[in-house]
Amino acid sequence: MSGNAWARPDERGSHEVQLAELGLKYEYFERLISEGEEARAGATEDDAKNAAGTFDYFARVRTLRYLLRTEAQWKGYDPKQSPLTVNPDKTMAIGVLLGDARTGLPGNPQPRSHRPAGVAKESLVARNQDLDPGLFPLPQQGEPEAELTEDEYARLATWYLLTYRYTARKQGFIEVRSELSLPSRVGPQGKIDSWDRRILLPAIRFKKTFDYPEGDTGFDVPVEEW
Repeated sequence: MSGNAWARPDERGSHEVQLAELGLKYEYFERLISEGEEARAGATEDDAKNAAGTFDYFARVRTLRYLLRTEAQWKGYDPKQSPLTVNPDKTMAIGVLLGDARTGLPGNPQPRSHRPAGVAKESLVARNQDLDPGLFPLPQQGEPEAELTEDEYARLATWYLLTYRYTARKQGFIEVRSELSLPSRVGPQGKIDSWDRRILLPAIRFKKTFDYPEGDTGFDVPVEEW
C-alpha cells in the first residue's frame, strides 16, 4: 500500500488548510479509505459478489466515526438509515458516498453520485441549499450526544466523502480518488450532481494481487439509501 499520489490545491488553499478550517485532518480520510480497502481483503471467492463493497462501506463508516469521536468529540447520527457523523455544535455532518469518474478531479463537469441519492439524502441536500456554503463553527469540547431537534436538523450542513475506485489489473494497483464536498442539488435522475464546495484530496494507490474477479467495485449495501 503506498501513500499519496498528488495534492490539488484550489483558490481556497491546500486541502490541509481547507480541512483545518472545518476542524478536520486529512489523516482521518486517508485512514478510513485505507481501512475500507483492507476490509475488502476479507472477502473471498465464496462470498456474495457484493461482499467486498459491503465490507468496505462498513469499515469506512466505522473508522470515520471512531476517529472523529475519539479525537474531536463528534457523534454518530442515523437519520432514516443514512449513517452520518455530527460535530459537537450540530452544524456539520459527514457521510460516505460513491462518485463517478469525475470524483477528485478539478473543474467541470462536476462529479455525480454513483447511485440515486434516496429519500434521506435528498432531504439533507435540500437543507444544504438554504445554508451558507462558507465556514462552519469549529467543534467545541464536551458537547452532548448527537440528538438533533427539528431546528438543528434543518440547520445541519451535510458533507460527503465522495470516492471513486479505479482498478488497474495489468499494472497491479487500485487507485482511490476522493473529495470532501458539500452537495447542493439532486438531479433529474436522482443523483447528486452539483456541489457548493469541493475539497479535493490526494489520490491513494494500493498495490493489489488479483486472484479472482472482484465483481462490483463500489459499495453495495442493501438499505434504502443506496
